[in-house]
Amino acid sequence: MMRNGKINVLNALNIRKVNFPAKHFVYVSLDKFNPAYVLRLDEWIFEHLNGRYYIGPSLGLVDNNIKYLTKVGFELEKEISFFKIACPCI
Repeated sequence: MMRNGKINVLNALNIRKVNFPAKHFVYVSLDKFNPAYVLRLDEWIFEHLNGRYYIGPSLGLVDNNIKYLTKVGFELEKEISFFKIACPCI
């Protein structure tokens, strides 16, 4: 809830993680999906980033096969860059 001595208002109001993929978010799809993996990603995002985000299942076409993917989206474009570089889960 607090980072660098400041309270994140989005966390305090419990509106940081959204339940639907908003159109204005920037997204990345990750090749695997399972609940434990999503939980690890969610915990890492909550701990290391500040903006609003979405994380959930998605369907994608991989090698002409339909496959479950993990869809992660961020409201702030700079956060998706940091996520791709720094997250040890991906």
